[in-house]
Amino acid sequence: MSTLMRNTGSLALEEQNVLLGSSSSAGESTARVSDRTTDKAALLAAGYSGVEEHSTPFHAFLEHSTTFLFPVLLVLSLYFSLSQLHELELLWLALLAIPLSLVLGDLVSGLVHWVADTYFSEETPIIGQSLVKPFRLHHLYPRDICTHDLVTTVGNVCIIAVPVLTFCIYVLWTWDDSSWLAFLILCVALMSLATVLTNQFHKWAHQEQPSRMVRWLQRTRLVLAPAHHQIHHTKPFNMHYCITNGWLNPVLNRIGFFRGMETGLRYVGIEIAIRAERVAESSATKEDEQLSR
Repeated sequence: MSTLMRNTGSLALEEQNVLLGSSSSAGESTARVSDRTTDKAALLAAGYSGVEEHSTPFHAFLEHSTTFLFPVLLVLSLYFSLSQLHELELLWLALLAIPLSLVLGDLVSGLVHWVADTYFSEETPIIGQSLVKPFRLHHLYPRDICTHDLVTTVGNVCIIAVPVLTFCIYVLWTWDDSSWLAFLILCVALMSLATVLTNQFHKWAHQEQPSRMVRWLQRTRLVLAPAHHQIHHTKPFNMHYCITNGWLNPVLNRIGFFRGMETGLRYVGIEIAIRAERVAESSATKEDEQLSR
């Protein structure tokens, strides 16, 4: 009888331990879900989506190959153009080409940014996924750019810059020596460098703790400064589009450059993406990403 009681007691104790273990496991699972929810909320509040973007294999190939080709073609373009200017005793024009190229690069970055923010949709062929979507998502998750590696950061621009520099080298190699042509190619080469580095400058403007050297470049306004760029991320989100160094933003805002461009395009039948469509599009993208997680 005592043996039976002991066995019964042991079974009851084991059942209690199993129940306690199940309760503990359920509690731990709930705690983990709660922690993940808290972490996700913290990421979103800090401007991160928590989603890792992946290019298609072909696009990734283009990004990687052109990122490695770009510095080679840039050096060749600079060498040939500067050599011609030196032979023509006009090397001093390089001093004019540097600031001019930085201004032109800033203008190009502003035009591209404005187009991506204002026109088309994520479903637009060719540029929808590669240009429009990243800019629209950037307004939802501005710090996602800080998680990008070098190729992801500059690859898209390199895809465009490599053919441009290839053409420049061909022209310098086949055409007769000309001071204006050498100066033009030098400006294009330096402008391509500025535009390729623009997304890196943009990335630094969103970093929480940039390096000391980066902070110095931002203070001297040689690259995009965080406080200056924050104006673009503040309602009504329709100014300060230039993101290389932002030098042109005050001028373009004052003369109403982009509003004038929108008015002109409206006259020829090109309408901006209305706010409701853009909000719905961004919300749909956000929901799709949350479901994929």
